[in-house]
Amino acid sequence: MLRTSPLPTIATLFFAAIALAFAGVPSAFALKKAVVGPVALEVADDFKEVAGAETPTIHQDASGITVEVSELPPEALEEFRGQPFLDFLASLKYTNAAYAPGALDRRDTYSYVLADAVGAKGPESRFLLILGDAKRAAIITAYAPKSEIDNGHATRAAIEAILSSAAVLPAKR
Repeated sequence: MLRTSPLPTIATLFFAAIALAFAGVPSAFALKKAVVGPVALEVADDFKEVAGAETPTIHQDASGITVEVSELPPEALEEFRGQPFLDFLASLKYTNAAYAPGALDRRDTYSYVLADAVGAKGPESRFLLILGDAKRAAIITAYAPKSEIDNGHATRAAIEAILSSAAVLPAKR
């Protein structure tokens, strides 16, 4: 009489049970296209529009990441560069502001600044992207509480993935 091990059968049943248990759980990595003011972004599907915000804003409760978008005149693409822009941010109480060229996976012309600031919930890490063309431009400010970054709920990589996906939409006629 041949003896066969029950381990392959047990392993198959175990993995089938795991697959069934997670079949109804939405993926944490599911993405959606979000239109925030004049910009389209790829974000996790649990980002929600912030009602009543002064500027178009979306927020993810799980990470604390917030993304605000403001349209700019196209001239701002040149004006929001160099030391004068960093000085302007300092006048708004941003600290440690520095350009981070090449940090984003983008093929277009842009300016990207990392900074710290104090928000409504305390110290924040801020990520500012200025992009556009001769017809339309925007500034995207993504930020998260430093406490959410420290505990791993929000990451620079997650924020930079969002910013790398940003595209200014054509103006409506």
